[in-house]
Amino acid sequence: MARRRVDDLEMEREFEERVEGNHRRSPVRRYPDIPKRDKKKPKPPLLLRLLAWCGVILFCFVAGYVGTEYIVMNIFGFDKPWPTSDSNVGKNDFDVPTNEELADLGALGLDIQKATFSVFYPMDGELISENVDVISRTLEDNIQEAVLRILKLSGIDTVSVLHVFRDIETVYLDLSTPFMEALNELGGQAGTLLINGIVRTMNENFSLTKVRFLVDSKIVSSGASVDLAAVWQPQ
Repeated sequence: MARRRVDDLEMEREFEERVEGNHRRSPVRRYPDIPKRDKKKPKPPLLLRLLAWCGVILFCFVAGYVGTEYIVMNIFGFDKPWPTSDSNVGKNDFDVPTNEELADLGALGLDIQKATFSVFYPMDGELISENVDVISRTLEDNIQEAVLRILKLSGIDTVSVLHVFRDIETVYLDLSTPFMEALNELGGQAGTLLINGIVRTMNENFSLTKVRFLVDSKIVSSGASVDLAAVWQPQ
């Protein structure tokens, strides 16, 4: 039994020596500790975030505007210029008859409605009125005809009415470029009298209390003898 106990001790010692020898031949590699990353990333400054959001909003706005303009202009065909008074505004493909032509049609027995307007125009430094008979059409056509009559009675036959816009109490008269030249030739006092004649005609015949003047579809702030950028009302 003593001999067997010795043998067991020797076998244990030999096993320990082998294990220790293996550790010497292949030492355990130790890697440096890798620091753990913080899961919460630092946020950029508030000003930088605001600028980024403003850039995104501006980009979306520009993209939407450009896209809408492209669709409206190219797909729906709204890229054509505004029609002038010489074209058929809101009419079909036939010529719009003049008042003289409509009067001839009325002479043939057709039912043509007439309207009488009191137009005011300057003469000898004051406004005088005159009744004119026209063929009644749309309100915008009647306004255009009244303005042309005033200009003609004032000795101005080179001006055309390009467009007529109106809301409840305001009418926008879009006139051609010679209107400014005519006002400058009349001078400040006579030009103001002509403007007041148009305003009074709009008020008494069409119940429009405010008149805005445009030249070639633009608001004119300078270059005329009267203030065309102002809102004119009856005096």
